[in-house]
Amino acid sequence: MTSAENQPTAPCGDVMDEEGQAAHLPDDVLAAVLRRVPPRWLAASRCVCRAWRDAVDGRRLLRADLLPLTLAGLFVHFNEHKYPEFLARPSSSSTTCSRAVSGDLSFLPSASPHCGYFWEEGCVDWRDFNIQDHCNGLLLLLNNSVVNPATRRWSILPTCPAEDGIGHVRHRSTHLVYDPTVSPHYEVFKIPTLYRYYGDKVDPSMEQSEWPPSLCKMYVFSSKSGCWEERCFSREGDAAGTVSQMRVGYWPFHAVYFRGALYVHCNHNFLMRISLSSNTYSVIKPPMDLTAEGHPDINIARSKNGVYIVAYDYWPRNKYLLRVWILNESCGQVEWMLKHNIDLKHVLAGHHFCGRDQWILEDINYKLFRSSDCQEDSKKATTKENTEWNSDEDVEEEDMIDHSGYLEDKNVVVEKKLVWNSNNDNALNYGGMSEDCYSDEEHYDDSRDEDLRILGFHPYKEIIFLSASERICLAYHLNGSKIEELGNIYPKEYIYFKELVNEQEKIKSFPYTPCWMEEFPGSN
Repeated sequence: MTSAENQPTAPCGDVMDEEGQAAHLPDDVLAAVLRRVPPRWLAASRCVCRAWRDAVDGRRLLRADLLPLTLAGLFVHFNEHKYPEFLARPSSSSTTCSRAVSGDLSFLPSASPHCGYFWEEGCVDWRDFNIQDHCNGLLLLLNNSVVNPATRRWSILPTCPAEDGIGHVRHRSTHLVYDPTVSPHYEVFKIPTLYRYYGDKVDPSMEQSEWPPSLCKMYVFSSKSGCWEERCFSREGDAAGTVSQMRVGYWPFHAVYFRGALYVHCNHNFLMRISLSSNTYSVIKPPMDLTAEGHPDINIARSKNGVYIVAYDYWPRNKYLLRVWILNESCGQVEWMLKHNIDLKHVLAGHHFCGRDQWILEDINYKLFRSSDCQEDSKKATTKENTEWNSDEDVEEEDMIDHSGYLEDKNVVVEKKLVWNSNNDNALNYGGMSEDCYSDEEHYDDSRDEDLRILGFHPYKEIIFLSASERICLAYHLNGSKIEELGNIYPKEYIYFKELVNEQEKIKSFPYTPCWMEEFPGSN
């Protein structure tokens, strides 16, 4: 192979000829071609020549304000509600160009649209609107719908051939992958899981085989092809253990997508790192045997810095231990690095809570099924946000573009800035801080931390969202160990939706970054 040093260098005239040829393309034709290029590559295309840059900038083809680069709020689904609730960030008074966003999913078809109580006769689709997974602005619902709440577009997946699986290996762990900076298409993965034996005869040969297998079969739906396919992923490295070791009961599966890989937190507490480009996967052991320590609430999360394991241990009751590890995959190494280890009880007890513009709970189920005057304006957005692009803010543009030849012209593409400054750790809320701060003697209640739960991890900052007894949403900043009280998350008149009044609430939640890309494959 000829070395790069010996390769002939193209004369400047060739470059000028190529630029001239591009310049001679009709503007409409060039713009039509570039409009089909994904944002990440479109940003790089600006650097090819002046004609391409002018076409991108003049037609405003690079629309970072459409990408899921800002946090709009949190989806919070109480288990006896039909629809998830949405806790929205307050709007900014300085916003001049903003979009309304709502978490209301009642625009989706429902077999029983007027039934909002699971015990109500005729409520046949009460579970359909549970969110299985989410990725970069899209939601995957239990009824096999992929939904974009921002644009109100959705698509129903065909039945997966693995739905009626037999034996003790089932493909029930379902995960969504979507990166609009790379492609308008999304994929849905069904990962194999092990089920316990219940009265069936045990196969000794299978019990001693490796898990996951060296060639792992998954079912993958592609919105590009519109169908499911079997796809085999080759394992790199060791297995997590044997089938008998891994078959230890149910462990909830969670996953995050980060830089071309899907990280799945599997049963028996190990991670599968699935590389989508090479059809390979590897097993990543957890930072410690979290299943053997107390009763930790374990989450896998991601921010712009990488993949995290977040463990909150509320046992024994005199401590509320929060531990955070980040996965280091640099220089061919794979290791967990302990980033944070603290007892939240002491942090909460000594904290001065400051009043701010509160985040707003939409109370979607109340307005749909309990309110006597359910006006159309109840479905209007309760939050507005400024979603323009700035390199110093809470976005991931560092991974989206090639900066060569671009920084000097960035102001041509980007005209406004995000309101949220990532360098300001107290800037979780829009608007100014009120002057009335109160100490723990006036505000702190010991019962506040008796039932702390993790609601989610900020997608671009090292901030963990917590719930206090399923009533209040808190934001805990890892850098500085600060806490902000964001607002109420307990739905209005939720008691009327409960079968047992005194039963403890169960909730699922995650931060939501809206995607405003209109293109949605197979949309209804």
